[in-house]
Amino acid sequence: MTTAPEQVLVPADPAFAANPYPAYAIAREQAAVFRQPGDHLAYLTRFADVHAAFRDRRLGSSFLHRFTAEEMGLAPNIPTWRDPRWTDFQAFERWELLNLEPPVHTRLRRLVLEAFTPRAVEALRPGIASLARTLLEPSREAGSVELVGSYAQHFSLAIICDLIGVAPSDRETIKELSDATITMYEPHPTDEQQAAANKAAGDFRRYLLDVVAHRRAHPGEDMMTALLDATVDGERLSDDQVVSTAMVLLMAGHEATVNATSNGIAALAAHPDQWQLLRRGEVTVKAAIEETLRYDPPLQWFERWVLDEGVEIEGVPLAQGSRVALVLGGANRDPRKYADPDRFDIRREDAGHMAFGGGIHFCIGAPLARMEMETTLTELLDTEEDLVVLPGAERSPMFQFRGYRRLEVALHRR
Repeated sequence: MTTAPEQVLVPADPAFAANPYPAYAIAREQAAVFRQPGDHLAYLTRFADVHAAFRDRRLGSSFLHRFTAEEMGLAPNIPTWRDPRWTDFQAFERWELLNLEPPVHTRLRRLVLEAFTPRAVEALRPGIASLARTLLEPSREAGSVELVGSYAQHFSLAIICDLIGVAPSDRETIKELSDATITMYEPHPTDEQQAAANKAAGDFRRYLLDVVAHRRAHPGEDMMTALLDATVDGERLSDDQVVSTAMVLLMAGHEATVNATSNGIAALAAHPDQWQLLRRGEVTVKAAIEETLRYDPPLQWFERWVLDEGVEIEGVPLAQGSRVALVLGGANRDPRKYADPDRFDIRREDAGHMAFGGGIHFCIGAPLARMEMETTLTELLDTEEDLVVLPGAERSPMFQFRGYRRLEVALHRR
């Protein structure tokens, strides 16, 4: 392990957030386990190490299934999301799938997974394709589409909200609450950001508790009703468990997919030769999607707690109670795994990237996200001989949820 003489990975720096990949390369080549001054994290940026860490049960997304904060030697310097001021956010995180470990995680995931099996997702294809065409039609008449705000946000929100059972009239509310809540996941959020995220999480929970009450009285054909009806080991889920599960699915199913779509379209537009490979049918849309996810993933890293004593990675000891960052963006461009990794090449046909995480926390919604991206690309391929991004493209200032705030694409009529 090495400690860099200065900070290399600086998520709060707009220049780093705009393009973190050169910095990842520096960290990746300096050491398997990278540290920097004034930073509590140990960073894993090599593909093999990140892949193994996702599956290492000595590392956990939480420690609360085994230890108290005091037993881990963390009090009073506990992580931000355990700050006693943010009780509403903590109430959400208590049963949030990405923050749970077995056996509770296993039970909840098993229930939710039924809605996201490849077969279940495939049944949604006709409706998803029809929605994409409906949303794009006015923009084809106008000659361009602002891909993020005018298309992808509405497209993804409609799909995940309908799946879970959120009324169409409330989609904008869900978007606003989701956008505010996820700022808590940014590295080193300010007190102001945390307070806003905490308030949004509370409002989000109260909104969904009302939906739960309505669904108990008026069951529907949606995931909310299915979760309320389900039993795990003979017991029904609590309202808090149902609400936290719905919250993370709404946020991840919306934010990450929108970002993956905008990142992918931007990458294809920046590499016209790759778009022509698709136009000529030399590469499938499915293969192109995997390369866009590898090249510029919508989530940049996940953190893990070291739960046991004696943990080593590549011969480097990691103390119990320390935290490790599994850097997806760095792993996906590791030259040990990918030849010429900074080259965007849709002919790679490699779905083994880290964009959807790994291990027991592999993204449940991956089949749905892939279908949404496939549908959008197919619609654009139908009319766009060249994929052209118009002036004014703007990256989102956020680091962890990496995407675009604005991305306008030229469109032709059918």
